[in-house]
Amino acid sequence: MRVCALGSGSAGNALLVEGPRGLLLVDAGLSWRDLRARAGRAGFSLEGLRWAVVTHDHADHVRGLEPLLRRGVEIAASAGTLRALGIAGTPLQPGLELAGIKLFSFPVSHDAAQPVGLRLEVDGARVGIATDLGQVTEAVLSSLRGCQVLVVEANHDLGMLLAGPYPWPLKLRILGPEGHLANDETGRALTLLRGDGLRAVLLAHLSQENNTPALALETVARALPGWDGHLYLTYPDRPSAVVSS
Repeated sequence: MRVCALGSGSAGNALLVEGPRGLLLVDAGLSWRDLRARAGRAGFSLEGLRWAVVTHDHADHVRGLEPLLRRGVEIAASAGTLRALGIAGTPLQPGLELAGIKLFSFPVSHDAAQPVGLRLEVDGARVGIATDLGQVTEAVLSSLRGCQVLVVEANHDLGMLLAGPYPWPLKLRILGPEGHLANDETGRALTLLRGDGLRAVLLAHLSQENNTPALALETVARALPGWDGHLYLTYPDRPSAVVSS
């Protein structure tokens, strides 16, 4: 599999995965124009795109769904997410195969209607995706173990968030068990996953107000001394590097 984050953050989330039988889009928080342009910049064509998987129903993950539906792209998501969106898509089931990729979803702690993370598998290659979660549970860890590539959020720096301009109710929502992960929480989670063949991590959903790319990289890298894998950034306005599992 090859993985590229076309956009990541509150401005819109979309991840492209190339499988043995085509492309799979994970989340659709960007316009069709942006999806197509950014995919092209990364070396992909969206002609023939047939499937999109939605992790949850928040606007930054679904605001681009309507153009996809008009183009005949089929949507897969948890039953709760499909109900919240009011669409008749394909409910996620363990081992559901799309574009030659087997999907395994797992519950995450986030304030949405039945949000999920994903593990994608092709012939022993595994990619894990967990980009909106307030806490790293054992279910999350067990689902992500053995992945060669992870896409995981490093949303905020705790000091920046506490000292920043957000109102306290929003700060408490972000810090709560159904909010988002801080950089140091992401680093601690990766220390528990690094020994299982992990080769690359894409840091996702970085806050533009409460984080910086350099701070996210530094904090997570500090938690992984001696790890010989690679950390990559994702961006709100352009595609990430293309990473192979």
